[in-house]
Amino acid sequence: MLDPEDVVISDVGAHKMWMARMYQAERPNTCIISNGFASMGIALPGAIAAKLVYPDRNVLAVCGDGGFMMNNQEIETAVRLGLNITILMFNDNKLGLIEWHQLRHYGRKSNVDVGNPDFVLFAESFGAKGYKVERTEDLKETLRTAMNDGGVSLIDCPVDYAENMKLTERLKSMKSLDEAVPAE
Repeated sequence: MLDPEDVVISDVGAHKMWMARMYQAERPNTCIISNGFASMGIALPGAIAAKLVYPDRNVLAVCGDGGFMMNNQEIETAVRLGLNITILMFNDNKLGLIEWHQLRHYGRKSNVDVGNPDFVLFAESFGAKGYKVERTEDLKETLRTAMNDGGVSLIDCPVDYAENMKLTERLKSMKSLDEAVPAE
């Protein structure tokens, strides 16, 4: 969906792990992922900055619903500035990465479920366009439409991160080369 010089800004959260594993950046500084202090909420303001620096490139903010809610008011800034950016929000109605860590470490989750607004109406209330993905096979076309609509667009994409725990279990069962080969 993106040209090699287009820019993706990824927020932190469970989706960040998948972006880091699966997104193939073709050029330097075209996939920016918050690490280090891993500040939630970086995707939308980062996308605004990227679009101001690179006005001729497509800019995609990728975030979870938790990270998006940290700086969602910046939709107003992007609309006011007349920017053409797309926000792809993976919505699991929880703080998915925190839940993943809780399940890994404690075998249970605590206080990670959140109640979200209707994100399509939320985006539209700021003058942006809102889209909701209803079926997996609709994501590609929804993303294409949003990226070409000429303004600020938010895509609410429901996601189930159940695979995260399956991945954790699979990775736990793997042994390093040192463990697999007995010392002589």
